[in-house]
Amino acid sequence: MEILLRIAETKGLPDCCENVSYRSQMSETKFSPKLRILLVGVALSSIGNGLVLPYLFIYLHSVRHLPSAVAGGVVGYGAVIGLISVPIVGNLIDHWGPKPVLTGALIVCSVGYYQMSGIHSIWQAFAYTTICSFGQAGLWPAQAALASELTAEDQRPRYFGAQFALLNLGLGIGGLVSSLVVVIGDTRTFENLFKGDGLSYLIYVVVLLFVRGVGHRSSTERTANSAREGGWREVLADKAFVQFWLVAIGAIFFSYAQLEVGFASFAFLVANVQPSNIARAFGANMLLIAVFQLWMVAKMAKHDRGKLIATASLLWIFAWIALAFSGILPSHAVIFLILCQSIFAIGEMVWSPVLPSVINQMAPDHLRGRYNSAGAGAWTIASIAGPIVAGTLLGAQLQWMWISILIIGLVLVCFAALRLKLPRPVVSES
Repeated sequence: MEILLRIAETKGLPDCCENVSYRSQMSETKFSPKLRILLVGVALSSIGNGLVLPYLFIYLHSVRHLPSAVAGGVVGYGAVIGLISVPIVGNLIDHWGPKPVLTGALIVCSVGYYQMSGIHSIWQAFAYTTICSFGQAGLWPAQAALASELTAEDQRPRYFGAQFALLNLGLGIGGLVSSLVVVIGDTRTFENLFKGDGLSYLIYVVVLLFVRGVGHRSSTERTANSAREGGWREVLADKAFVQFWLVAIGAIFFSYAQLEVGFASFAFLVANVQPSNIARAFGANMLLIAVFQLWMVAKMAKHDRGKLIATASLLWIFAWIALAFSGILPSHAVIFLILCQSIFAIGEMVWSPVLPSVINQMAPDHLRGRYNSAGAGAWTIASIAGPIVAGTLLGAQLQWMWISILIIGLVLVCFAALRLKLPRPVVSES
C-alpha cells in the first residue's frame, strides 16, 4: 500500500527522479496525511467488499435458492433505491458537508451487509438490500466530494487512480481469501463472508475519525448555500455535463453493470466453472489494476477524455468476446474467463480516473455534492437495468443474445464518446 502511494505521489514516473530539481518539485505534490488516511480507509474496507463481490448472485440463487430472475431483480432493486436517494444525498452533502454523510453511510452499510448473512426468504433479501443501497448511495459521492476538498485539481486524476488501485488491491485480497474458504455446500462459509464485509465498513469509520478539520459546513456556509437559487436546476442546465452523464450511463450499463450478475452467472451456468475459479478471474482483474493503474494514469495525463472513454469501451468489447469463448470452448473456460477479466481490467484503468476527475472539474464548489451524487446516479441507473437484463436473458438461456447486446451497445458508446466536449485535463507544470 505504501509503495502504491509513493508511486502515485510521483506521477508513476520513477525514472524521472534522477533529476534533483524534479524530486524537489515532486515533494510539493505529495498527498496530504489526511488524504493518505482516507486512502487507507478505502483499501481496508474494500477487502470486505472483495469477500462477497464474486458471490452475491451465487449466494442468492444457489445457496438461498432464490430463482435466477429474482436474484438478478434483487440487485436491480438495490439500484432503484440508490437512484431514489441520489437527490437527497446531493443536498445533504452540499448542506452538511461530505464527512458526516460519509460516516453515516458507512454505518448503514455495515448494518446492511452484516444482515445479508441472515437471508432466508425473498422479503429479507429485498429488505436488507434496501439498507445496503441507502448506505452505498451516500458512500461514493460523499467520499469523492471529501477527496476533492483535499486535493488540488491537477492532483485529482492521480488521487482517483490511487484510490482505484488500492480499491482493487483490497478487492483482490478479499477475493483470494474468499476463494480459499468458500464451499458451495456449506452455507456458513457464505454467511461469514457477508459478516466480514459488514465489519469492514466499521473499520473505515474508525479510520475516518483521524481525518479531522475538513468535510463539514459551518452554520454560515449552510445559511449561504440555503440562500442560493438553482440547486439541481443548475446541474441539469449544464448541457456538457448532462451529455457526459448520459454517455457514462451507457458505458457503465454495458460493462460494469453486467459483472455481478451477468459475468458470474454466465461463468457458472453456461461455462460450468466453479465459484472458486470465478473468484480467481476477478482476482486477476484486481491484481492487474493494483499493479498498473498508476502507471496508466501517468500515460493518460494529457489525453482527450472522450477518446479515453471510447478506448475503454473498445477494450470491454474484446472482454465480452473472450467471455463468449468460455461458453463455446468449455474445456478452456477458466483461461477465457481470466482473459476476459484481464482485458476488462485494462478498460477499467483507462476509465476509472476519467469519471470522477471530469465531474469534479465541471462542478462549482457549492454544487459539488450534487454533481458527485449525479455521478453516482449514473452508476445506479445503469445498475437498475443491468442485473435484471442479465438475469432474465441468462435465466431464459439467451446467453448469446445477451452478449450481442453488450457488444453492440459498447460500439454505440464509442461513437457517442468521441462527440463529447469535455474540459481539458489540468496537468501540473512540475
